[in-house]
Amino acid sequence: MMRKFRRLIVALFGLSAVLGVGGRAFGAVTHEQVEQAIRDAVRYLKKEQNRDTGGWKDFNAGGQWKTGTTSLATLALLTAGEPPDSPTIRASLDYLRRWGPDQLDCTYTVSLQTMVYAAADPKNDFNRIVANVQWLERAQIKPADGIPWPGAWTYDLSKTNRQSDNSNTQYALLGLHTASEVGIQVKPEVWKLAREYWESAQRIDGGWGYHHKEADGVSTASMTAAGISSLVITGLRRFQGAEEIHGDAIQNCGKGNLNINLKRGIDWMSSRFQIGQNFPQGQYWRLYYLYGLERAGRLGGVRFFGEHDWYREGAEALVHEQDRLGGFWRESSADNNPLISTSFALLFLAKGRSPVLVNKLRHGPRNDWDNDADDIRNLVNLVSQDWKHLLTWQVVDPNTASVEDLMQAPIVFINGHFEPEFSKVSIDNLRKYVDQGGFILADACCGRPEFDSGFKKLMEQVFPEEAYKLKPLSGDHPVWRAKHLLSPDAYPLWGIEHGCRTVVIYSPKDLSCYWNQMERDPKSTALATRVGQNIIDYATGREMPADKLVIRQVNNFKEDRPARNSLRIAKLQHGGDWNIAPLAVPNLMEALRKPPLGFDVAVSQKDLLPTDKNLIYYPLIYFHGRAAASFTAEDMEALRKHVDPGGGTIFADAACGSPGFDAAFRRFAAELFPNNQLVPIPKDDELFSNKVFFDLKDSQYTKAAGGGKDYPQLEGVKINGHWSIIYSKLDIGCALERHSGLDCKGYTYESALRIAANVVIYATLP
Repeated sequence: MMRKFRRLIVALFGLSAVLGVGGRAFGAVTHEQVEQAIRDAVRYLKKEQNRDTGGWKDFNAGGQWKTGTTSLATLALLTAGEPPDSPTIRASLDYLRRWGPDQLDCTYTVSLQTMVYAAADPKNDFNRIVANVQWLERAQIKPADGIPWPGAWTYDLSKTNRQSDNSNTQYALLGLHTASEVGIQVKPEVWKLAREYWESAQRIDGGWGYHHKEADGVSTASMTAAGISSLVITGLRRFQGAEEIHGDAIQNCGKGNLNINLKRGIDWMSSRFQIGQNFPQGQYWRLYYLYGLERAGRLGGVRFFGEHDWYREGAEALVHEQDRLGGFWRESSADNNPLISTSFALLFLAKGRSPVLVNKLRHGPRNDWDNDADDIRNLVNLVSQDWKHLLTWQVVDPNTASVEDLMQAPIVFINGHFEPEFSKVSIDNLRKYVDQGGFILADACCGRPEFDSGFKKLMEQVFPEEAYKLKPLSGDHPVWRAKHLLSPDAYPLWGIEHGCRTVVIYSPKDLSCYWNQMERDPKSTALATRVGQNIIDYATGREMPADKLVIRQVNNFKEDRPARNSLRIAKLQHGGDWNIAPLAVPNLMEALRKPPLGFDVAVSQKDLLPTDKNLIYYPLIYFHGRAAASFTAEDMEALRKHVDPGGGTIFADAACGSPGFDAAFRRFAAELFPNNQLVPIPKDDELFSNKVFFDLKDSQYTKAAGGGKDYPQLEGVKINGHWSIIYSKLDIGCALERHSGLDCKGYTYESALRIAANVVIYATLP
C-alpha cells in the first residue's frame, strides 16, 4: 500500500497553493498582486528621487507645496515598509530638515513633514515635531480671529482674507494626531475647536464638502472621508458621551456611545460608495479620495461601506490601473503628476492592508454591542505602538459574516449590558471560528449581571460539551504574565480550555469602559489597559496576523468516505492528554486533499490503542500529548512490531514543548528500540529538503521558542536506513490547529504544516 503513495509526489506541485507558497486566484485581486504593485510603486518613487538633493520634484501649487511632494513620497515609502535607515529615507530626511515650519508656511507641508518625522525617527526629530505642532496650533482659526467657522485651517499662518477649507483642516489634524501618538501633547482646546468645527460643517445629507456647509458646494466622497476620520481623531481626545472617570470609578458607565455625526457620515459614504470616482466629481482628485477612504475605513473600524469591501475593491482597481512597466499611477488632477498620484495609491494599498487584530461583533438587543465606541479602537492602537506595527480593528456582524470573515482577525470581542442575542448561524460560526484557531474576548460592560448570565448561556451554546466549561482562570495561568506581571486578584477572569490553550477569556468586571477612556485618562485606566494587553498577547502569542488579502483556509472536517487505498493516520491513545489537539490531523489532511490536489487521504483520524488489531491498516501513527505517557509491555510489543518488521512510522511531538511529555517520550523511545538511539536528524537529511518536497531551512519558530527561522529541530530513530520514529520536542500539533498561545514553544501554522507534510510524504515513500 505504501508504494501506492509515490504518486503523491506528482500531485504535490499544487501543495504550495494550499500552504501559502506562491499564489492562487481568489476573487478579483490577490495578496500577491497587491504586494507586487507595492514593490513596483516603491521602485518608481525611489527611481524618481533627486540624488543630489534627496528630495522629489515639487508640485507647483502657487508656491504652497514646497517639500510637499518629498514628504508625501517619503511617507508612502515608509508606510510600504522602506526602512527608516535606508539611503533613500536618510537622504529624504536630510532634505526635509532644511526647512522649519515658518519657512514652509503651509498647512499641508507642515502636516506632511510632521507625519514623516513621526513615522521615521521621532526621537531624533522630537524638537522638530514640537515646533511643527506649535505652528499648527497657531495656524488654527480661533474665535477671536473674526473669521467664520473657527476650529478649521486654511493654507498658511496668515488668516487675512483667507477662507478655511476641509482639506487643509484634515491634514492639520493628521499631523497633530501622529505627533500625539509619539508622545507630544496637543492643546486640548485645539481638539475641542476642531470637533465643533467638523460637526457644524456637516451638511444635511450627512456628508461634507470642500468648505463649510454654509459657504458653498456639495458633499463629496473625498471630503466626507475627511470628515469621518477627523471626527474619530478629535473624538479620541474629546467626545465621551456622558461617561466620565472620577478617581478609579466610571460615572454614567456605558453611556459613551457613538456620536451621531460620525454615524451620519458613515451612512452617507455607504449609500454613495464608489471606487471609480470621487463622487460626485468624477476623476477629480480620485486617488487623493482613496487615501482618505483608507483612513475613514481604518479609523472608523469599517470593513464594509454598505455592501462594499472598500479595501478589496480599491486594491482591485489600483492593481489593474497601475502602469505595468513604470509602476506609477496617473490621474486627471494633481496637475497629472504621477509622483503625487503614485504616493496616494501606495498609501492606500500599503496602509489599508494592515492586519486586523480584533473583530468587534455586532449583536442585539439593539446597539448594545457598542456602548463604548472607542474601547477596541484604543486598545488596538496601544498594541500597535507596543508591537511597532500598524494593526487595525473592524466591526463585523456575525449574523451575515462567514467564518472566513471572522478569521480575518485572530480575536473577536463581545460585550454589552444585556443578554447578548446571537442567531443559530452566528453561534455555529463562532464555534467553527474557534475550531480554526480563533479566540473570544468578552467583558460585561459596567459589570452588568444581565450580560454576565447571558454570556455564560451563550458559551454553553457555542461549547455544549461537558469538557468545555467557563471557569475562573487559575493563579498560574500565563495570561497573568503575558506582558505585564499582574496579580491573579487584579481582575476576575474566566476562561474556556479547548485543545492546546484557553480559547475564551471573559471578565465579569468592566474593562471596555476603561479602554474607552484610555486616551483621556491613562492613569485611571492603567490596570484595565494592562489586563487588555495581557489578554491580547496571550491570545496571539504576539504573532502578527496576516494582512487583509491573505487567504484564510477554512476546513470543515466533515465525515468523509475515503477510497479503499487512501492514506489514513492513526492517533495513538495514551494517558498523557493524547487528544489535546483534536483537529491537528484533520487540518493537515484537509490541506493535503483540497483541490487542486485531490490527494487520496482520509481527513478524519482514527483514534487507536496500541493493541488495536486495526493498527496494521495505518502506516503512520501520530503521537502527541502534554503530560507523561506510559504503556504496558503488551502495548510496547504491539508498537514495536508495527514499526519493525511492519514498516510503520511513528510521528510525535510535545504539545507546546511540554517538558513532561518530552521526558516521557524519550523513555518510551529508549525502551521501544534500546539498540537504536533517538538522535538529532541532520540538517542535510533529505527529510528537510525538496527531495521530499519542501525545503524546510526557513521554518519559522514561535516567539516562545525564540523566534527566528532555521531548520526544524527534529530527532529520530533510524531502522533499516529509514527514520521510523520522527520526534519534535517543540510543538507541531497545536500549531496545526492555529493555536499560537504566548507560552507555546513550537512553530507557526504555516511552518508546522510544511514540516508535517514532509513527514507524511517521507513516511509513505518506499
